[in-house]
Amino acid sequence: MALQTTALLRAGQVLEITFPTFKPRITIDTDHQLTVEIIAGENHGFSDTVEYKAVAIRDGLVMLSWQEHIGSTIVHVLDLVSGKAYTAVTPAKGGFMRLAGQIEVKSH
Repeated sequence: MALQTTALLRAGQVLEITFPTFKPRITIDTDHQLTVEIIAGENHGFSDTVEYKAVAIRDGLVMLSWQEHIGSTIVHVLDLVSGKAYTAVTPAKGGFMRLAGQIEVKSH
């Protein structure tokens, strides 16, 4: 039986992830659009509204991905049960980053 992503991420839900050098806030706007804002640390003040794809891996675990308008690609594996995020980023300027952080659900 397939899991529904709507059960894991819903419009109006806000997630903040604390990484070692920055903190993004992800607001789920609709079932296909989100807004990401960097609210602390590196690139503070950056904001973008993008189309996203969410795939339920199992109950409480979702893979969330998008490409920003500046060209960066982001893939999060969000463990909503343990509150941990495992993230891979290909910045627009080049390179590759692997990050791990703590998720805080601000609203839903």
